[in-house]
Amino acid sequence: MTLACSAQSLAVQEPLAGTAPVVSCYIVIEQPGAWGREALLESKFPLELGKKLLGKTMGTHVKFLLARHADRLERDGNTDHHVWISHTAPGLRGMRHGVVTDLNVIADWDFQAISEGNLPPFGQSRTAPVTFVCTHGARDACCALLGRSVYEDLLASVPPEQRASVWEVSHIGGHRFAPTMLSLPSGSVHGRLDAAAAIEMHAEAAQGRVLLAGFRGRSAYPAPLQVAGIAVRNEFDVREQDALDVLRVVKDKAVPAPTSVVFVDDQMETEVRHIDGRTWRVTVQRAQLPGMRAESCTKLPESIFVWNVRELKQTANWLR
Repeated sequence: MTLACSAQSLAVQEPLAGTAPVVSCYIVIEQPGAWGREALLESKFPLELGKKLLGKTMGTHVKFLLARHADRLERDGNTDHHVWISHTAPGLRGMRHGVVTDLNVIADWDFQAISEGNLPPFGQSRTAPVTFVCTHGARDACCALLGRSVYEDLLASVPPEQRASVWEVSHIGGHRFAPTMLSLPSGSVHGRLDAAAAIEMHAEAAQGRVLLAGFRGRSAYPAPLQVAGIAVRNEFDVREQDALDVLRVVKDKAVPAPTSVVFVDDQMETEVRHIDGRTWRVTVQRAQLPGMRAESCTKLPESIFVWNVRELKQTANWLR
């Protein structure tokens, strides 16, 4: 009997760090009802609009997710859709939230501008975090079995006034780490959380902190920078969401690494900066792990490549 992808990933001890999807901006749209494998194209979401949105955002690192809520399932005659648009990069982080009756207004947005941090004048600015749990069973069975349970436990645990801040969502990325969770506007992604840890993750986000357990990374950063940032967080117990910035080092100079950057080398030097001035140089290296695992339950096992920390050293205060 073939193990589920999440069980395979655990069996080979695949690390979580550096596995968050690399996304500059999330657009989450409420769409109750069933979702097919490709949620935007296989649901009650307007098909032609879904095709148009995917075409307009191709190559922009803008990701669409569909969301639904246990308190707002099939609504007879109610065509309201909650929509969140959240840019996750440090310095450009921001989220807007509104309710629309005509989803076609989304197609008029400038998605290239959105990917660069210029959000449209939609709804209202929102800073209070929203937690999304992947329950997309049509994409992978692990998300249905593990994500659904965590979502229901989390929703049951929060006070009534906080229920609107917990939603189930379509494919975040990384079913083998199910249950997977996303917090916006920080873009923090977690995996392998049980109900108690999911409740703690939601509570920490509300206080502007990151739960280090199960932390896969922040979507604004490419994988090697995610790994460097997580290493500093774990080593120095840095929990504040926005305390760190992670840069890549080019010719001994620290520069931003956009989500679109392509890395061709198997080793990279990064610089992690704390808002209080502390600075670390972190060297990470790409390596192949022993063993194999399937990326999802419908795929064949394959080799595992990860970024590991080779060296972490504190350097001169960047504020001086």
